[in-house]
Amino acid sequence: MNVFLDTNVVIDFMGEREGFFDDAAAIFAMIEDKIITASTSALTIINCAYILKKVFSSDIMLEKVEALCQMLNVTPIDRNHLMNAVQLKPCDYEDAVQYLSAMPYRPDVIITRDKRGFKDYDILVMTPAEFVNKAKQQ
Repeated sequence: MNVFLDTNVVIDFMGEREGFFDDAAAIFAMIEDKIITASTSALTIINCAYILKKVFSSDIMLEKVEALCQMLNVTPIDRNHLMNAVQLKPCDYEDAVQYLSAMPYRPDVIITRDKRGFKDYDILVMTPAEFVNKAKQQ
């Protein structure tokens, strides 16, 4: 299975966010065990680095970013993504950019804690908890 991780899921894991870490960690364990493949956008990596820098030293932040880049496929964002997202007239511009960045990688599901931002798109969207629970059933 190929999944796309929204920014909040990556930050939950890398920042060890209380209340959200366990499900994110379960997803990253599936990635490490090669049960699933995962991608996230370049924007997510940048945003994650910015937030991690507030919590961890620069060295630890850079180690975490390097680990992310090794674990995940990183999807690009270019001018076309930005302009096409505007044309979609989305309820959430950033999620539209994420969606457009993900589509060339043909994910089976987008995993996010904010499903509303992806409601207008023809792709399965699950929360981390939903994804982990479904994986446990299989």
